[in-house]
Amino acid sequence: MNKKVRNVLLLVLLAVLCLAVFTSCAQQRVGFFTYSEENLGVIGRLISWMHSWIKSYGWTVVVFTVFLKIIMLPLDFWQRYAARKSALKMQRMQPILEGIDKRYGANTQRANEEKQKLYKKSGFSMMSSCLPMIISMVIFFVMFGGLRNYSTFSSIRNYQNLVAEYYTTFSQEVCADSEMKAVYDQAYNAALGDDKDSEYAKSTARIAAITEVREKFKDKADQINAAQDKGLEAVREYYKNNHESWLWMQNVWQPDTWATIMPEYKEFKNTIDMDAYGASAEQDYNTIREAVLKTGERGDNGKWNGLMILPFMSIGLSFLSMWVSQRLERKNRNGEIVQQNQQQAATNKTMMIIMPLMMAFFGFMYTGAFAIYMVANYAISILSTIALRMPVEKFVEKKLDKDDRKNNSSKASYMR
Repeated sequence: MNKKVRNVLLLVLLAVLCLAVFTSCAQQRVGFFTYSEENLGVIGRLISWMHSWIKSYGWTVVVFTVFLKIIMLPLDFWQRYAARKSALKMQRMQPILEGIDKRYGANTQRANEEKQKLYKKSGFSMMSSCLPMIISMVIFFVMFGGLRNYSTFSSIRNYQNLVAEYYTTFSQEVCADSEMKAVYDQAYNAALGDDKDSEYAKSTARIAAITEVREKFKDKADQINAAQDKGLEAVREYYKNNHESWLWMQNVWQPDTWATIMPEYKEFKNTIDMDAYGASAEQDYNTIREAVLKTGERGDNGKWNGLMILPFMSIGLSFLSMWVSQRLERKNRNGEIVQQNQQQAATNKTMMIIMPLMMAFFGFMYTGAFAIYMVANYAISILSTIALRMPVEKFVEKKLDKDDRKNNSSKASYMR
């Protein structure tokens, strides 16, 4: 395979990777009342099940990552085996390749043809280690989709609970007044209709009833506002007791950055369709969000959900993981340097730039839960790289020695 073809293939692989990132990030909006556990998919449901018995979502992600790495251990071994075998094959062919260069000199076309014959005869392929890597990337984005789906579901469910807490308490306080209770009950039942078991119907009916009370009892505005304050107090209490924090992060559904503990409405509705909620969607969201932000422990108005520890850890561990892997790949069991071809070296350098940048994007833009996954994944990968080095080395050398014994005259026959 000549240099131009290898460069084209590398660019195609990077283009596919970038397309996968773009496709994964461009999530379609989902309905506020219609998105449920049925929409989570296999991975999302698995995460939901694990969360139900671990309780803490941050630790659920850690356990899920460990479980995933154990399941994927054979693929991990295969990927390392394929990469190592290619590197050692190249090292063993190096004297013959140098002989070809000397024999044909400036006739690079003929030299490349002879090298291709040698590669084919030796079973060497530059792309032999790419398939496991591509499979790993596909699995990565499947995992990303599952984590994202569960994050969206949890965001919807959490806000639905906050809305329910707000309007339930609000309506109870309003209904303490008999006149307002009569108007509220009439408006609620009219809006509810026959769909008495639907959470969507109950939610919209509560909103409609409170709106009707506000309109008809403007002379009792102070009493209604006091009832609203009680509702917001209930929101703050519910959030304090039920929100998902993890170590230094106040909310795992928000990035471990300067982001607030609850997103702004425009950010929330980017992925969640609020049209079915009604005309008061933005007003209610901002009212509830303001109450939630007052529970924040850092900065004014709930700023600094996290401390940016996880994004920087994911960048650093991404770089360290590739550095350790490449460092070990360049040495055999005796510590001798394994010669790398220029294309492989260039590919390694490129990936050591691209991957940390991609992890930076994910770490700063997506939830703290996903950053936990990245950090746990890279930490385990570094350990597995070190632990699997000796077994992989033994398997590769055994395979190559077997091939050498089978074709012990290949070099001599070729040079003749």
